[in-house]
Amino acid sequence: MTARLSGLFRPVTKQMFARPADPLGIALSYEILRNGIGVLALAFPVVMIVGGGLHHIQPSLSAYYHFDPDAPGQYGAGTMRDAFVGMLCAIGSFLFFYRGHSFQEDLALNCAGISAILVALVPTDWPTNKGAATSPSGTVHWVSATVFFVMIGYVCIFRARDTLVLTDDACRRIRFHQIYVCLGALMLATPAAAAVSFQHSSHATLTIEVCGIFVFSVFWLIKGYEIRSSFGTRLDAAFVDAQQG
Repeated sequence: MTARLSGLFRPVTKQMFARPADPLGIALSYEILRNGIGVLALAFPVVMIVGGGLHHIQPSLSAYYHFDPDAPGQYGAGTMRDAFVGMLCAIGSFLFFYRGHSFQEDLALNCAGISAILVALVPTDWPTNKGAATSPSGTVHWVSATVFFVMIGYVCIFRARDTLVLTDDACRRIRFHQIYVCLGALMLATPAAAAVSFQHSSHATLTIEVCGIFVFSVFWLIKGYEIRSSFGTRLDAAFVDAQQG
């Protein structure tokens, strides 16, 4: 234990417990980040709905920022407000700082990350109105949500294929590309479907939002698997070379 503590202040090359160069570790770090984004997004609607009370289902996820059964109609009094803001800000921050595989992907993820944070920090109208947003904050909220889904849809359809060159299996490339295009199309359809459903059913918007976020989560989990499985062999070989060198 003493050796480990003293190693905090010594160069890694002089440490007894220093790890050898590990290219695979770098890829694993990115995989953990991708999986973290996916799991956090997967948990977000579950936490909102369950935490807000299954007997108090709201018309949208954004409504959980405001809803409190003990203070109905009170703006910003939601019991799940802190969780709503915290989880969305975490997802947005991860997207913003995640380094994409191209400038275009970086830009799209930065926009998506900023949009997610704006959704968290600029609340929707309350009480929920049947129709378009009527306040400046409500407009910013819904525009930001739309930009988020559009940017992720763009990444799914046009940028997810950037990493497919890592695999030499043509059939595998085609299969993953088809999956990403389908996920991207669903992401792009989410804001339009939510806007239409808002006029008709109190829970249709919530259902569509949850489905859209689940699609977002699935994309990141599949992307992590695709890159790890495609790149793993090359990284293992690089690790062996580094060990022998």
